[in-house]
Amino acid sequence: YDVVIAGCGVSGLYTALSLPEDQKILMLSKEGIENCDSMLAQGGICVMRDEEDYEPYFEDTMKAGHYENRKESVEIMIRSSRGVIDHLLKLGVRF
Repeated sequence: YDVVIAGCGVSGLYTALSLPEDQKILMLSKEGIENCDSMLAQGGICVMRDEEDYEPYFEDTMKAGHYENRKESVEIMIRSSRGVIDHLLKLGVRF
């Protein structure tokens, strides 16, 4: 393998999709894929559609993280969410 990725959640999958296609990639999971957190989340994908979404998205993310999240990181995640979704669509991910 050229690349080994620990974790089969969204970040691991996004990393794999972002690597050159000629790379041989091995993804490792602590359990079966069906037990990964991303699979168990049963939710949709969060994306900021417009500026009105920012405050509720920010508050929901902070609450989910028991207010232990780094505020600057949450803001970066929210503000870059549209670009991430657009990139995934460009890569051929079907939602």
